[in-house]
Amino acid sequence: MEKPSETAQDEQNDCMYSWRVTGIEAALSERGLSDGALTVQDLTELGHLDQYHYYGTDACDEAIAVLGLDESRQLLDIGSGIGGPARYSAAETGCHVHGIEVRPELVEAARDLTERVGAADRVRFTTGSINDVSLEANKYDNMIAWLVLLHLTDRPAVLAKCQNALRPGGTAFVEAFVTNDPSTRNLRRLQDIVEAPEPVSEATLRDEFRTAGFVDIVTCDLTDAWTRWTDIRYDQFQTRQQQFVDLHGREIYDHRVEFYRTVRDLFADGAVRGIRLTARAPGSNPLPLSNRQQTTLSDRDPAAILESADSD
Repeated sequence: MEKPSETAQDEQNDCMYSWRVTGIEAALSERGLSDGALTVQDLTELGHLDQYHYYGTDACDEAIAVLGLDESRQLLDIGSGIGGPARYSAAETGCHVHGIEVRPELVEAARDLTERVGAADRVRFTTGSINDVSLEANKYDNMIAWLVLLHLTDRPAVLAKCQNALRPGGTAFVEAFVTNDPSTRNLRRLQDIVEAPEPVSEATLRDEFRTAGFVDIVTCDLTDAWTRWTDIRYDQFQTRQQQFVDLHGREIYDHRVEFYRTVRDLFADGAVRGIRLTARAPGSNPLPLSNRQQTTLSDRDPAAILESADSD
């Protein structure tokens, strides 16, 4: 695929991410919370503006349970966005979180919001690509990545880097798209619209983890839940068209609606699947992983979660 120019890539990233800062600022302003202290609940009530991944804090609760997070844990969050999952995990468990995020404006907002909820002593963020950020070996107990792996250009190297950063027996938790129908048309849609440069099947992703040094690799299928989520998200986004355009402009709306429609169609057509993958770094005293092949997300109501994001 032809590599976009730097200017084109910047514009694409603005449509993909930067509007979210404006969105959360507007939502807080509507609630009289533009300044001063916040609670984590103030932010989680904003739904998908705070939690970019599917099913919001319900998915975070599953991750917390699977990983067994508590106040003793050091958690590495790859692609931490505006910091919602990091803040929520720290508030719920007392764990310490280090988020890595490539977009400076998201990191700036994440740091501000984290200070406002009084969590800066437990949650910190580094600006930069995970490809370039230096990670101390054997530093972290757990690693997590929410819908990030599909956007990476050198995933095998990143996975090896993350495995090295985990302490012996540390654990990884990722949610990811995997291909189910690698036709040329579907690959192009993933590359051009979803910005997934190297989409892979579940088998290939498992092999990449294994090559990176991970062991005890287990997956859980999330496709049914994610198919419902992407379908309802697209429908609800269209109903908020004028509100979104007034805040963010027509160009960003058109980009988002195409993105949401494409992802919905890819799931509806069976071209992609959603999975949770958990794995361990080698070690004689491995940390526990619980209910790895179980999920209750299909029992949750996506509409109720998405309706919280009034400015999304």
